Amino acid sequence: MRSWIRRHWRWALPAGVVLAGVGAWLVFGFFAFQTYFQDDEVDEALPFFTAGPAPSSIDGDETTTEMADAMNAAMAADDMPTVVEVDEPMPDMPMPDVDMPEESRQAEASVPEPLPGDEEAADSAEETAPADESETQPPAETQPEPVEPQIIVEASGSFIDRSHPTEGRALVLGDGSGQRFLRFEDFRTDNGPDLNVYLSAASPDAPAGQFDDDFVDLGDLKGNVGSQNYEIPVGLDLDRYSTVAVWCVRFSVVFGAAELTAG
Repeated sequence: MRSWIRRHWRWALPAGVVLAGVGAWLVFGFFAFQTYFQDDEVDEALPFFTAGPAPSSIDGDETTTEMADAMNAAMAADDMPTVVEVDEPMPDMPMPDVDMPEESRQAEASVPEPLPGDEEAADSAEETAPADESETQPPAETQPEPVEPQIIVEASGSFIDRSHPTEGRALVLGDGSGQRFLRFEDFRTDNGPDLNVYLSAASPDAPAGQFDDDFVDLGDLKGNVGSQNYEIPVGLDLDRYSTVAVWCVRFSVVFGAAELTAG
């Protein structure tokens, strides 16, 4: 056998290399015996949403695969969960001041200060006065009881889908003291990086780029699911800033919007 190989080594050597390669492929490529001795580890990015056209079909709301991948990477980098659920109670609002009626203030101001010696005369008059006179005198005026503040809904609106499915209601709560809160109820949207709550002058169906042209930032979105409250700056004109927007600052897209209407 050795003498035969020595005589035909010119073509026996390449044939041996080919046979060895085929054997190695069968062992490691086809049958993959090495996988029985390896750990099967995965490291997926956080799931975010299924990329595709915006549900609203509004210009600027289309979410591409590249944007979805970028948002997933941003959420993974921030270790952000896919759902942040909150359940805040109704906001506490201060009790408004109750002024004393004008008649009570005038009556109180008209009472003269007692002069020296008048106290003794008053005491003697009380001793000699008939007992039934005190019973016939009218009762003194009492200060009215403080009025409990009543929280009312000054405006409200329902969320519509923009670049992400969004549902729930936005309410403006007030009690007459000037302080107001924006409250979300039955709220749900996708989670995402750098989500803020805006009051915008743009209409709910405006192109996405208009939402951050003229707006008031109420702060970070507290959760993508559940009831939550945001204080509105005192004196803010809600006739102008009448659109609530869940705005992604990093990618300049609006997740969902609601139009506030009075009543």
